Amino acid sequence: MRYFSVVLLFMLGCRMDSEILVPLEPELVVLKPEKVLDDFGDGVFFTRVAITADTERVYVANQNPATLFFLDKDFNLLRVIEDRGDGPGSILNPVQVESTEHGLMVEDRGNNRISIYHPITGEFLEQINLPEPVSIWRFFYDGNSILYFPLRGYKSDSNSVLKVNLKGEPLGKVGVWMPQNDNDFNRQSRLIQPFEDGKIMLLGINLPYLDIISEKGELLRRHRLDQFEPIKRALDSLENDFKKPGYERGEKEIKHILVDAQYTDEHLYLTFTDRVGLDRAKARHLLEFKFFEDSLIFQRMFRFETGSPDDNLHPFTFFVDRGANKIYTQGLITQNIYVFDFLFKN
Repeated sequence: MRYFSVVLLFMLGCRMDSEILVPLEPELVVLKPEKVLDDFGDGVFFTRVAITADTERVYVANQNPATLFFLDKDFNLLRVIEDRGDGPGSILNPVQVESTEHGLMVEDRGNNRISIYHPITGEFLEQINLPEPVSIWRFFYDGNSILYFPLRGYKSDSNSVLKVNLKGEPLGKVGVWMPQNDNDFNRQSRLIQPFEDGKIMLLGINLPYLDIISEKGELLRRHRLDQFEPIKRALDSLENDFKKPGYERGEKEIKHILVDAQYTDEHLYLTFTDRVGLDRAKARHLLEFKFFEDSLIFQRMFRFETGSPDDNLHPFTFFVDRGANKIYTQGLITQNIYVFDFLFKN
C-alpha cells in the first residue's frame, strides 16, 4: 500500500498562513518496544521523568523524589545523583534535562535554576540562577550563549519566551500572540527552537499554531497544524466538551493539546492528546513532520503498542535519539520507560 504525505506550502507571497494542499493520510507505523523498564535496579524507581541522550549515554531526570540517572545506551545504570536540597549541586524538582558542550544542564524548578554536571563523572560544575520563575516545558540552549525558557502563567502578553545568558542575566523576552480564539487570551508557547540565523520556532501550548519569529519577535511565518486531521480531530473534540450543557470553563483552565515536541535534523516530532472517544485503538501517539520554514511535510504517524494501559493514551514525554536510532518514551499510566527501534526518514 502506498502512502502519501500531506504538504503544507506557503502560497501567495503576501500571506503569512500556510495552506493545506493535498489532505491525504500519511503512513501509519506501529512500534513495539524492544525494552520495558519499570525501575533501574537496586530498588531505584522513577515517577515522572525527562529524558535526553548524547552519543554515549542516556540521562533521566526524575521529579519526585528528585533524582538524576546516568545510563549507558542499553539503559544500564552508571551513576545516580540524589543530593536533595538547595545547596550547590543539590536538586529539588528537576523537570528538564539537556546535554550540551558545557555539560549536562538540568532545570531544577524547585530551586529556580539550571544546575550543570559533568556528563561522565556526574561532578557538579556550576549553576545558573534564573531571574524569574519559568514553566516546566522544555528549555533550549542555542549552542552559543543563550538559554530560552517558556514562561509560566495562564495569561500573558505576547512576550512568553524568556532569554537568559549563561550568567543568569535576562536578555529580554520575545514571542507572538497565540490565542485559541480571536478574542481569547494568549495561550503561551511550548516548544522553543532557536536556529543559527537568530530565528525561533514556537509551538502553541494548546495549538494549532507553529510560528517562526525573528530574534526581535516579528512573526515571519505561521503554520496551522489543525489542518492535519489527527490534530483537528483533537481540537474539535475539545471544543465539543466546552459546548456541553452545564460545562463552566474556569478562568485559569488551559486544555493542553500538545504534550511534548522535539525538533532534530530538520524533523519535527510531537505528541498530543489524541481524543478519539471510546475507540482508543485509533490513537496516534507520535507525529513526524519534515520541517521547512515555509512548508511542512506530514510524513508519518506512530502508534506505540506495549501491551499495557499506556497503549490507549499519549506518553508523558519522549526523546528521539537519532544517533542510536531509538525513541524513548514514558507511559502516562504505568510510568514505565519504553525503548523503541526507529527507522528515520530523510
